Amino acid sequence: MKTDNEFDREDLNWSHPRTSELRDIDEQISRHPGKRLMNRLDELRRVLDAWAGFSMMLSDLLRACENEDKFAVELLRNVGDQTGRQTIVRALDQATIAYVAGLGAVIEHTRSVVNKQSEGVKSEYGGRTAALVEKHPAAPFLGKLRNYVLHNVAAPWEFSGSFGEQATCRIALTSEVLLEDKKSWNAEARNFIVASGKSIQLSPLLTPYMEAMVEHVGLVIPAVIRENEASLDECNALIKKRNLLLTDGVSDGSDWEARMAHITENFKRVKRGERQTDFRTGEEMSADGGANGQRNKTPPFEKL
Repeated sequence: MKTDNEFDREDLNWSHPRTSELRDIDEQISRHPGKRLMNRLDELRRVLDAWAGFSMMLSDLLRACENEDKFAVELLRNVGDQTGRQTIVRALDQATIAYVAGLGAVIEHTRSVVNKQSEGVKSEYGGRTAALVEKHPAAPFLGKLRNYVLHNVAAPWEFSGSFGEQATCRIALTSEVLLEDKKSWNAEARNFIVASGKSIQLSPLLTPYMEAMVEHVGLVIPAVIRENEASLDECNALIKKRNLLLTDGVSDGSDWEARMAHITENFKRVKRGERQTDFRTGEEMSADGGANGQRNKTPPFEKL
């Protein structure tokens, strides 16, 4: 007889009794257009989230540099030790490069997704893009700033401000230097630079544009899902079938949230010295972890 600490080495060789069926359905899911589409939309969400994070980082840095004495004093210093100023400029360069690279990725990923959809989705996206540019004239400039940063040594920072009870600093990009690059800007971006005067202050532009872009790109995802509903439903059916095979018919995964909430509650019950409850019946489980002589199954699921 085995003791509690012993195990049967044959257990290590256990495999699911319906392994061949699972392997076949896994292959069907991986090849299915619906699965590939959901992966693509998930990638778009991730890229958008990453860029929004870069936008907030750059906004916070600009806000601190323009409003906090310790940064403003260093940026406005034109004599003596320039180490502090150089450190801040390096941080601005790093944040700006991350911002424009992320924005370029958002634009390209979104365009790639939209271009594979119907004319209706393309038209809807084009109309909203035009409306966004009309409401946020800085949009073409921010979109093309990536080209400028890629083609030039560094952004042409310009610092100005005043000292009083509190030092304040205005951080901007010099328009004349920006316009020396003839290839980076399209007509809309060039017109915005010219209309902005001698320099462009970035800090007021970033948050409104980020919020507009997050909403704009966010609307692409449900539009694409609606457009491909039949394919996605078909793929979901395959995944539910796989979940039923994995769980021996216990669940297709549609009750995932409820099961996870129940597991969390059972952990709390154990900490309180109470017995766990069975997910299906709500009854208390026996000391060996079962309910009515059966062990409670908590299977893994995959779900779109």
